[in-house]
Amino acid sequence: MSLVSALQIPYREARSGFWGEQTSTLNWCEEDYNISFYCAEVINTLTNLVFMYLGLKGLRNVFEFHHSRVFIPIFLGYIIVGLGSMAFHTTLKYEMQLADELPMIYTVCTMAFATFSYRRSTPVKVLIGAALFGLALFITVYYLYAKDPVFHQVAYGLLTATTIFRGFYVMEWDLRPAMKKRNPVNCDRYMKEMYKLAMTGILMFLAGFLLWNLDNIFCRHLTHTKRQILLPWAVILEGHGWWHILTGLGEIRSPCSSAFFLQPYGGSTDFPVLAMCASWDSGTLVREIESQAIAAQQQIGLVRTQLASKQREMRLAQLTRGEISTLPPDTAVYEGVGKMFVGLSVPTLQDKLSSEVTETETEIEALGKRLHYLETTAKNSQEHIEKMLKGSGQA
Repeated sequence: MSLVSALQIPYREARSGFWGEQTSTLNWCEEDYNISFYCAEVINTLTNLVFMYLGLKGLRNVFEFHHSRVFIPIFLGYIIVGLGSMAFHTTLKYEMQLADELPMIYTVCTMAFATFSYRRSTPVKVLIGAALFGLALFITVYYLYAKDPVFHQVAYGLLTATTIFRGFYVMEWDLRPAMKKRNPVNCDRYMKEMYKLAMTGILMFLAGFLLWNLDNIFCRHLTHTKRQILLPWAVILEGHGWWHILTGLGEIRSPCSSAFFLQPYGGSTDFPVLAMCASWDSGTLVREIESQAIAAQQQIGLVRTQLASKQREMRLAQLTRGEISTLPPDTAVYEGVGKMFVGLSVPTLQDKLSSEVTETETEIEALGKRLHYLETTAKNSQEHIEKMLKGSGQA
């Protein structure tokens, strides 16, 4: 007897369940009540826990790392979608189907608002919010009237695609120029990371969509195979369950990558919102932030040396100018130029020293700002690392 056959668990013979007959307009390839009397589709129900987990982790990160509050309704939407989908797949009732499908529309509309309202004035934000609210209301009313699942799927797909394309537009036309000015050295690396994050999410979403459709198309063959291999091995053939998992992991990268440009990038740290993704790739982010902190510390030492040198130059020029001012205007004075000395009048030398003092003061002010920026970057990076490690320890 093989290990596979030894661990096989048969399905329930009866197909009746606690919630009675199906009233939903959709049903999936997972056979109804084949595992539990109390849950119509156990696998499709349990795989929604990924939405619950990601939503809760996202909310915790918003408050822990002080991210924009626009993420709160997005992650709450994740939790509501997960709960609604669990209720739908547990009961296969039409009311629970609506609790699953309509929050999907509302959540993606919230994500669209966060993306389209970026750097907009308050009146424009209100207008965008009103337009998206009206769109969500129209989709809701029409769907309740038509009860056409294809309409819901098309509306959801178009909203998601529009939000993604808008995100790419903002990344290229708003974020990249700002980052070029803010941090030209690391700009390309940051953009590469964001694109990798976004593209990974898109590929996950498309993979889930493919498995969902294959589950529908080849349902009869898959059901036959599942009856042959039995539980727990048949679980891997539940395509709609994979849709839940891959969609959750894929779409979470949309607000995650949007976090880079939804926060004002003019902040005091080069990692304003990288920690938003800490739930899903904390090790990489800790290393990234740690390397940034080390680079900042190295730059701090260099800037402090330059600042001290400029302060000495300015002090010397001020002292020399003070001494020169006590001399009669016709006194012969000389300025060292290499190994030579050039004769100058007292007023000319005073003007030259005053100009040097002014230029040095400007350079000192710029170095002071640079030093403050680097010190703040190092401090904030260290705080992010501590919070992320603390959060990982509590998870």
